[in-house]
Amino acid sequence: MKPNHVLVLLALAATLAAQEPPPRLPNDFFAGRRAALMREVGSGVILLRGAGTPADMAPFYQDQHFYYLSGVSEPNVAMLLFPETGDEVLLVPPFNRFTATWDGERLAPGEAAVRATGFMRVDNSNALPRLLDDALQAGADGKRPTLHTYLAPAPGRTSTGSQAGKAANEMARDPFDGRPTRGQALKAKLQEKYPGLEVQDVSRHLARLRGVKEPAEIDAIRRASEAAAAGIAEAMRSAEPGVYEFQLAAAARYVFSRLGAGEDAYAAIVGAGRNGCVLHYSANSARLADGDLIVMDYAPTVRGYCADVTRTFPANGKFTPEQRKLVQDVYEVQQELVAMVKPGTRISELGARCSALLTKRGYRSAHGPTHHVGLAVHDPGDDVLVPGMVITVEPGAYLLDKNMGCRIEDTILVTDAGHVVLSAGVPATPDAIEKLMAANGLQQVPVGGGR
Repeated sequence: MKPNHVLVLLALAATLAAQEPPPRLPNDFFAGRRAALMREVGSGVILLRGAGTPADMAPFYQDQHFYYLSGVSEPNVAMLLFPETGDEVLLVPPFNRFTATWDGERLAPGEAAVRATGFMRVDNSNALPRLLDDALQAGADGKRPTLHTYLAPAPGRTSTGSQAGKAANEMARDPFDGRPTRGQALKAKLQEKYPGLEVQDVSRHLARLRGVKEPAEIDAIRRASEAAAAGIAEAMRSAEPGVYEFQLAAAARYVFSRLGAGEDAYAAIVGAGRNGCVLHYSANSARLADGDLIVMDYAPTVRGYCADVTRTFPANGKFTPEQRKLVQDVYEVQQELVAMVKPGTRISELGARCSALLTKRGYRSAHGPTHHVGLAVHDPGDDVLVPGMVITVEPGAYLLDKNMGCRIEDTILVTDAGHVVLSAGVPATPDAIEKLMAANGLQQVPVGGGR
């Protein structure tokens, strides 16, 4: 017999002590990232701009690269970096009382912002044209310093570089739109104003830096992974026929917040039955039916850094023989792939091996089993694994004709000795899942404290 709802709440309170949100990464971390970028680029001038004013009242999300170098999550900011001297300046809008009243206090030019951000200088963003004029003057040889900035389309946190590029290409080809990307527009304006100016894309340098995580980044991803595991475990306990997909997401989201995690790393995927075969299903509107198999892919951020975790479990807490075989097969494939994760392994090798293992078991590989994780859920990174990289391992098999799919995914740190699974706190095997689901979860607690 499952425990009553009072015991459920007591058990949850004992295992999920409320936590303070983790503090912002220290200024030394961001200063170190700026210094590393300047070493990578070597010469010229680096101009980076943050995201602009949002067009709605949704939460503001800073450009990933800009946040990586500054920790500043405010709109309409920019930075200039000078690799040959190591000088740096952050440019922020002047104080605006209207903005402060509606959106809260923001950084303003001056020493207080220097102390808050760790930049050498914080100037008025209105000074950017003058600073560029000074920085891009031609030398005695008639050549201007090379300007390094973003030219590639900027992906959002839940997107990828290829997806952002696809969207930009569609907009450019649209006969009723045709706009260039923000980076392309900047390049055209600057080359018009400064004849002979060479503009290079700094994105490749940033991608190389972001692929290998510093200890502070790893700690943030570990915390996000642990919260994701705890949240999905709570959703498993809360599952039963008649519950809605979105209610399982809500149970997990409560746990994320109680553990001090931040925003979602991506839209919750809770696919029951046939919905579990839709790889990025996010409607989460269906009611769980007895006999459904659920694919749940959901994780939060911590300090802006993502986790990515997926488990597959039965709506009624008991696998049918066919479901058990599917989940066990995918689990065994995942474990073989996880064992391969070590320095020197190629992500492409993991993909080829995954396809072979699934095919051997009679399934078809529908997606790649691995990607980098960091400030974006699909973070930039190289093919060859080195210590400090964080990746996912996520094989999946989808049987549309049988209305069931399975994906098992963990967030994994590459170490000198091999790897560490950061999201191991939620079971993945059929036996362990059934044992966990024998207990009630939050969804079984009556609303309003009734008995």
